Amino acid sequence: MIPLTEIAQYQSAAFDPQFAAAHKAGQIAWYPWVGKQYQSAACRVLVILESHYINWERNNIEALALPSFTRRIVTEQMDANRWMSSSFNNLSACLSSKAVIKGQVNLLWEKVALYNFVQRPMDNPDERPNEQDFANGWKAFPIVVDILRPDVCVFAGFAAISNLSELPAGLKLSGLTPWEKEGINGTYPRPCFTIQTLHHTMKGVAVKHPGSFFTVDKWRALLQRQVPQAIKNLSL
Repeated sequence: MIPLTEIAQYQSAAFDPQFAAAHKAGQIAWYPWVGKQYQSAACRVLVILESHYINWERNNIEALALPSFTRRIVTEQMDANRWMSSSFNNLSACLSSKAVIKGQVNLLWEKVALYNFVQRPMDNPDERPNEQDFANGWKAFPIVVDILRPDVCVFAGFAAISNLSELPAGLKLSGLTPWEKEGINGTYPRPCFTIQTLHHTMKGVAVKHPGSFFTVDKWRALLQRQVPQAIKNLSL
């Protein structure tokens, strides 16, 4: 298990009192990752992953029960000597304009915040969140963004923004249609959209889940067109 001191060297604890209160109230399962430069960024970017899952081979059940799990995952991915996933590599390259280079990927993740949308772990990588999982995720979403106040939310996958039947009061997503006319990797991207809570307004963008059949350059070009200032600030 990664020491908490190692996690702390790359990230900020500025929002932790609010995360602790939300976790204690049962509103969020895991604290978001917050890079140490996120708070002072000219354009704050919050990356939103879909799911954590139980890895029976690595026996991560104990770690999943801790509120620091998301932060541990990001820290592990920054160290190629531990383990890295193609999804994380693709996402990092899409945001930063460069393939992941050992010893440099932290320069990207120090600039951004990241959290996990679905608030329970999947039993395995093949399990998909159900309708209630997405409903619970949207309940947690305003709490997270009202704490972090991002300028741009980047959804890594379309599942969350395709499941909007149970939004909490005061949360509104607008401008999600019409979809783009030119497909990428077999899917049609959404336009840049607007997200409003009772206390904050921000832009939203989405890319295909950055796993298999993810063409980094094409999705990066989409983000550069939709949120140019955000991507400019993240370039390495």
